[in-house]
Amino acid sequence: MIHLYLTRRNLQTLLNKLDRNRQAPGASSCTLVKQDTVHPKYPLSEPILVTALEDEEYYTDREPGAVHPEDEPK
Repeated sequence: MIHLYLTRRNLQTLLNKLDRNRQAPGASSCTLVKQDTVHPKYPLSEPILVTALEDEEYYTDREPGAVHPEDEPK
């Protein structure tokens, strides 16, 4: 199992990429490349790609899973 750490900046960057694609489809791949395998506290075991998708694109054949009510996107 790979443990992936995303900072607030990483998460906001992915959301910004999704927003750009809504305005201009294809403007971004909506992907971050995480490759810090030497971080002293939060290293990755290997480089990894993280790609953001719109809910409508991902949840085509099922409903999203449950999350804590306070964390539910509005």
